[in-house]
Amino acid sequence: MAKRRYNHLRRILNEIKIPEKSILPGMIIRFEYTKKGVFDVRPVVLVLDVKGDKIDGINLNYLNEYQVQRMFSIAQSLAPVIEENLLRLPVSYMRLQLSTSRRVSSISGKNIYDRIKSGKEWISAFRTYSFKVMTSPKVVNYKLDVVVGEMKVGQKTTAETIRRKKKAEKDKGIISEDQL
Repeated sequence: MAKRRYNHLRRILNEIKIPEKSILPGMIIRFEYTKKGVFDVRPVVLVLDVKGDKIDGINLNYLNEYQVQRMFSIAQSLAPVIEENLLRLPVSYMRLQLSTSRRVSSISGKNIYDRIKSGKEWISAFRTYSFKVMTSPKVVNYKLDVVVGEMKVGQKTTAETIRRKKKAEKDKGIISEDQL
């Protein structure tokens, strides 16, 4: 059980309401979860898997900002985070490119979980949520420090590649020192 709940609202860029059946692995979603004994009634969750009437995911509210960014940096080495709009929403959303029925890939939520499970903080943030208790799901665009949207589907990168790219841009004068 997580000992502390963090507030990540300042990192949420926007939210778009979606139906429960439209939730895809790799999305970051936010919803109301009012069940007796629940510690976090408004979780922000990275969805790893959707199984029937339940979702498995990592509740970002149980991780501090450094841990969230570190987790996405590790996940980025397996699957890119890109901006997409498979659901044809008014605004595009970002999604870790995990395998779905709409877009099959070799990386699943289990691969991500297996990669990050060495960190106890990520294990304690893992949760399963039922659609029966969930209300008002919204897909969230979260401000990540990893590169988003500049990659093609299926392209992989690592944290080291991102650091090298930023350093090269700094050396060319494209970005300033404070953007690193």
